Amino acid sequence: MIKRNPKEDLIPIAKFGKTHGLIGQITIISFCNPPENLLEYKNLFHENGEKICAQLNQNNKKILATLKGLTSIDDVAYLVNKMIYISKNELPTLNDGEFYWEDLIGMNVINHFGTKLGAIEKIENHGATDLIFIKTTKDDLIIPFIKDFIQDVDLEKKQLVLNWFEE
Repeated sequence: MIKRNPKEDLIPIAKFGKTHGLIGQITIISFCNPPENLLEYKNLFHENGEKICAQLNQNNKKILATLKGLTSIDDVAYLVNKMIYISKNELPTLNDGEFYWEDLIGMNVINHFGTKLGAIEKIENHGATDLIFIKTTKDDLIIPFIKDFIQDVDLEKKQLVLNWFEE
């Protein structure tokens, strides 16, 4: 059994969805774009660093996992909504101007006037678009990650600039 130190740079790449069928399969919700890119990763891990021994297959638009030794719905039910990780060093190298969502977590957010709004707490996909969750000193903000709102992402300064008025 391969087990990694959970303190290493594991990053979320997917999560387990609903159970599927009667023989212990479970759906996988991929955070990749496109979702089927998840199938290219060979080393998937649980949050505790333990390797996930699974066969992933695409069935229509769904990605299904068959996990070694788990053969019934009851065997896989505990995995529903659990995160799936990879080591960050397994991610492909990006071109200039590209970034991974993980690189934005914790980044300071300012508006186009230079006023600090808060910091990025998380980013989630909700179907139509990705949403940025910004922790502020007042009410938290949820902003769609679209060009109308995102003015600049500066990885060196760890700063995201929004077209947004101070609340």
